[in-house]
Amino acid sequence: MASDGRTVTHVPGRWNERRCIVSDARAVSQPALDRDPPCASRILRPGRPDLPAFETQPRLRVPPGAIRVGVFVFIAASLVGFGALFLITQDIRGSLEGFRRFDLRWALPCLVLACLDWTGGGLRLCLLAVPLKFDVAFKRCVPIAGATAALASLTPSGTGGGPAQLYGLVRGGASLGRALAANFASVTVNLMFLSLAGLGAWYFGAASGLEGIELPVGGISAAALFEWSALAFGVIASLILLFGLSPRWPRAVVLRLFGRTPRVRKALRFLQELHGSIIIYARRGKRYILLAVLADVIPFGARFAMGYAVLRGFGVEAPFWNVFMLHALLHFLLYFMPTPGGSGIAEILAPALMSPFLPSQLLVAYTAVWRFFLTYITVLAGGMVLFRWLQTDHRRLAVATTGVEGSGAGPPASR
Repeated sequence: MASDGRTVTHVPGRWNERRCIVSDARAVSQPALDRDPPCASRILRPGRPDLPAFETQPRLRVPPGAIRVGVFVFIAASLVGFGALFLITQDIRGSLEGFRRFDLRWALPCLVLACLDWTGGGLRLCLLAVPLKFDVAFKRCVPIAGATAALASLTPSGTGGGPAQLYGLVRGGASLGRALAANFASVTVNLMFLSLAGLGAWYFGAASGLEGIELPVGGISAAALFEWSALAFGVIASLILLFGLSPRWPRAVVLRLFGRTPRVRKALRFLQELHGSIIIYARRGKRYILLAVLADVIPFGARFAMGYAVLRGFGVEAPFWNVFMLHALLHFLLYFMPTPGGSGIAEILAPALMSPFLPSQLLVAYTAVWRFFLTYITVLAGGMVLFRWLQTDHRRLAVATTGVEGSGAGPPASR
């Protein structure tokens, strides 16, 4: 029984591992947010009362083996993608010489856009923290957003982003209950923004500027592909949000159709936790959800505009809105791709979409520079932030448990 009279129950189940839910579906009580939910054992290690507070901070529960595999797949798929692109252009020497045509003065605008991606993600996270009443400074939210993006790029379908964000938030002083709510609210905000952007672009005919542009794959119209991709993405994102609002009947349908397989249980856990986050913010944070959706204009706008900045760096003149919309289309196509960071697929789709504006000798160079500023910098910088956090916490834990300063060589191996 919560302090305000509402009942917070722990409902056991074969698939949900004792989720915390609210019996009256109106709000989650303050104690429920302050304490660690029963599912915290997946993220927290059992603490010892004789250790300091940082002993109860979460270990990053993405197995090192999974990260190593993600890095390998990310690199291998990117190399395969570029190899296929070289074969398509059939001009290796000309493609390599194309790198010399990039004007380094345009590297600064590209770096600014890359920083706006981190800054916008940090602003969204900072806004979502306000209604949960935990104090996390904006300057801490920005590196958390960068580390989240880095690990998301190194794991299939971005599955590592959630644990990285939880780790950063709890490390910044949030309870695990609040961090879980903010994490799933961040997913909700991204889906809301992209679904509204996709459906809005389809409804208002934003692809009209792409009329007459045909892609080199089967003569597909860029305008038609954008309209259908935006519509499909908007519908899929909207369905996920609707299932999050009312997960009971989707759960029954999914269990009847697919049974209780591990993947089904994982998907149902996601919907249940998304539902809990929506309940919390519906009660105490509607205004901040709206502000966070508006703040998403910054990171996504920076990603969509990156292609234009790189294009200008190669001295190519092209209509800004056309390039912006094509990169929005590219983001829609890559969002649910299974490879880490869309690697291997982005290297093929990006030059296919930009081929109407670029000579074949610049397709490889353009794709490499675009991927460098959009993804590779984030992976390197965010990975360094994440590794520094793990190294620091490992050193502190070694001091707390043994009383001897550890070597600080790196994080402990996952059990």
